[in-house]
Amino acid sequence: MSSADTIMWRNVRPQALHKIDEQTWPPQPHSLPLPNEVLREASSVSDLAAFFAIGEAWSQMVAHYLPASPRVLDVGCGCGKLARFFYLIPGLTYVGVDLYRPSILWCSKVFAHVDDRFRFFHFDGHSEVYNPDGVVKASEYAFPVDDGETDMVVCASLFTHLFEPDARHYLAEIARVLAPAGRAIISIHVTPEAGSSYSGDEARIDIDKTYFEAMCAEAGLAVAEQIGVIYGQTAYLLARA
Repeated sequence: MSSADTIMWRNVRPQALHKIDEQTWPPQPHSLPLPNEVLREASSVSDLAAFFAIGEAWSQMVAHYLPASPRVLDVGCGCGKLARFFYLIPGLTYVGVDLYRPSILWCSKVFAHVDDRFRFFHFDGHSEVYNPDGVVKASEYAFPVDDGETDMVVCASLFTHLFEPDARHYLAEIARVLAPAGRAIISIHVTPEAGSSYSGDEARIDIDKTYFEAMCAEAGLAVAEQIGVIYGQTAYLLARA
């Protein structure tokens, strides 16, 4: 059996997946449903404890840097791993983007009662691993927000899957959408192959720290802080240069 055969989201019919919530832990009064196991796996990890732990850690880290009434863009939002925690922050408005359509449909359903604050967009980008039928090149995608409209861009375990041309384009898009005092938090793997500054495939990309910082500078972004390691990935706080 190949490794691909053991991945749930590659072996299910996605048409109705967004209609199915987690059955073991149904929603309680005034609470959000939980995404089902397949949706969790498609955007992060299927294990519910790990899903919560990673989502909470990331959302708390991001919240540490947020201004009042922040406008947040979450690129690679999955099935709302961070959004469900941001939902608790008064005055926060949010835009989530992801390649996996069932995750976006599920989030749109679950957050429909607050669609004035939370909006979700499917990006039909081509990815041999995550969206092989996608028609849009990641290097040509424009984030669905206007110039200077965002206080915080979050890329949690996104650049760990991007080829270099796509990563450079996304950095330029981040610089475009950030407000003058805006910030971005990006995580990367930092152990490229020997003799390389940027290596790997869509399953895992590694970037040399110095090379990544130079990429950011070329896109008009400055490293405000190297936050530290979060679940095996090095997190950077970026600002407009």
